[in-house]
Amino acid sequence: MPKRELPTCLFCGRVIDPPEEKQTDFGEICFGKCSCGALYVCEATGHNQGEALADAMFLACPQGIENVELGVNYELRERDYDLRTHQYVYMKTSRFNGRLFFIKELTGSTNPKLHEKISINKKDFVSLLEKMDFETIEKASLQNQNIFGWLISLSYDKEKEISWKAIDAMGQVAKAYVNSQNIEPLRNTIRKLLWSMTDESGGIGWRSAELIGEIIMAEPALFDDIIPILWSQREEESFLESVLRAMIKLSNKINLPDFINLEEDELENLLKHERDEIKALTSILIEKTKSKVPVPEEIKDIILSVYNNGRIMKLKTSKAEKFL
Repeated sequence: MPKRELPTCLFCGRVIDPPEEKQTDFGEICFGKCSCGALYVCEATGHNQGEALADAMFLACPQGIENVELGVNYELRERDYDLRTHQYVYMKTSRFNGRLFFIKELTGSTNPKLHEKISINKKDFVSLLEKMDFETIEKASLQNQNIFGWLISLSYDKEKEISWKAIDAMGQVAKAYVNSQNIEPLRNTIRKLLWSMTDESGGIGWRSAELIGEIIMAEPALFDDIIPILWSQREEESFLESVLRAMIKLSNKINLPDFINLEEDELENLLKHERDEIKALTSILIEKTKSKVPVPEEIKDIILSVYNNGRIMKLKTSKAEKFL
């Protein structure tokens, strides 16, 4: 991950401006407002969080704090935050443990799935995934964030159908979170997946790129900063296939060259890769992005594994493109 990541709204995922000290009817308050309507109040020291929370509720409902019922007509979300650097704090220190409180009015358009209570364990979840009951999985995921970890753990072995189903389900879950305007769990999951691709983790995230790609696909505008980071993971051979698959899928929704630099020399070299899968996927990426790099005819006959509606299929590259 880059060393500096700008804070985003905990409701919509847009990058936010630093909160500013302003005079209000309730005194001086350090706050800001996202374009989605959410207000955010900063408590810079960590010592007066109760006061900051009250300020947030006053700003959200000037008619009176007694009209604010958190979880009923307003929702509150919060993160550790350092005002000096305008960054979220992921590892607390003894000096700068400030807090940013986000508050937003709940409206009739709020996704009702968020309030449907579904309690499941991992065994129940695997059964739902096997049956591809994505509707129930979406509802359950909004109540149980353990589902992100379950999906990751089930995605490792690409020879098993459930691995592909888990990747598919991650996209469905991401859409549910985007629709409910709860973006932060998705960004946290991306961070964990990127970490799983590092040396420190042992480099176990063989299909992490595809999982990240599914999250980005849910709403690319919210995660466009991740796309070049994801592409950079191709430099590690063990992740190359997964990165290519992720980029091919993303190319169905965005114009990839607007986000990453697809060097013709590199694409030509990948077409000569020792692994047939890499040759085949590179040829599809070239086709999808309308690159001018010529693809040898024999590559179109390479057999490639693709997934469609719960089934793994082995197809020639020329036909596989339709399913990627």
